[in-house]
Amino acid sequence: MSATRPVDPRLQDILDAIARARVADKRMKLGESLGDDVGVQIAYQAILHNLTVIVEAAKSVPAEVLARDSNTPWGEFTRMGDVLGHNYHLIDGAEVHRTVEEDLGQLEKAVHRLIAAA
Repeated sequence: MSATRPVDPRLQDILDAIARARVADKRMKLGESLGDDVGVQIAYQAILHNLTVIVEAAKSVPAEVLARDSNTPWGEFTRMGDVLGHNYHLIDGAEVHRTVEEDLGQLEKAVHRLIAAA
């Protein structure tokens, strides 16, 4: 397997991880409503994993490609990886949920713009 991949698959990886994070967030809400603590924890871990995938994929997209959509705070998304990987004790569940519900929509639109511009 090659370590070098074209940009478009990385952008698609971001879109796929956004979709999976949203599904996991819905599962987490369902688990909360049913009192399924194990289901909530599994869904929460799935969200965190997909956020990590998003961060790593975004870091792999060349800066000149990201610069085509300079209104998107790419640095904020990639810095999220520092919290997920190194400052995990600072992760706030409510903030994770807000990120899925609000921030990923903005990111999804930005990725679609980059794909369309390619």
